[in-house]
Amino acid sequence: MLSVELRPARPIAHALGGRLCLALVNSVLWRRSAEPIERIGSYAALAGYVRDAGGIDDAALAACEAEAAADPAGARAALERALGLREALFRLFSAVAAGASPDGADVAALDRSFRAGMRQLRVGADLRPGWTGLDVPTWEAATDAVAVLGSTDGPPLKQCPGETCGWLFVDESRNHSRQWCDSRMCGNRARARRHYRKQREQVG
Repeated sequence: MLSVELRPARPIAHALGGRLCLALVNSVLWRRSAEPIERIGSYAALAGYVRDAGGIDDAALAACEAEAAADPAGARAALERALGLREALFRLFSAVAAGASPDGADVAALDRSFRAGMRQLRVGADLRPGWTGLDVPTWEAATDAVAVLGSTDGPPLKQCPGETCGWLFVDESRNHSRQWCDSRMCGNRARARRHYRKQREQVG
């Protein structure tokens, strides 16, 4: 099999996980809680979220929104594909962060999205490759995921150990010592729990 080198995964906001594919995965807040929070409830929310994360520009967002308005059923189907990829990526990246082998079904889901995007890639008038259509947000995330997973010298992938969290991120700290999604949130909660348990043990 020939080796294909993709463009490097594009860094994005630290607060979203550091890479576009992780931002998509992290669009569910408090995954491990009894009541996770869904941030993508519609196609418009999907396209807007990916734009805000740096995955598409304003022109691509406008094109997605116009096509969604003209084809609501197609937009719903595209949303389902995006969310299906998101859940596969969550399980896949969680396994990689834990040093485990990812499930073959999740790898296959990423492969399907990636290959679908590659088939639709076109060279534009500016001589740069790109996509059009309702699946652009999904294809951008899939391509970014393949670049992250295929990198041999990138920063380590980690998952927040918070009891109700599960946030995924690339650790770009100087010594790769970052542990939490946010030390002020899950980090503080963990420290508070340890303090509480220690006090209970001393009283007991």
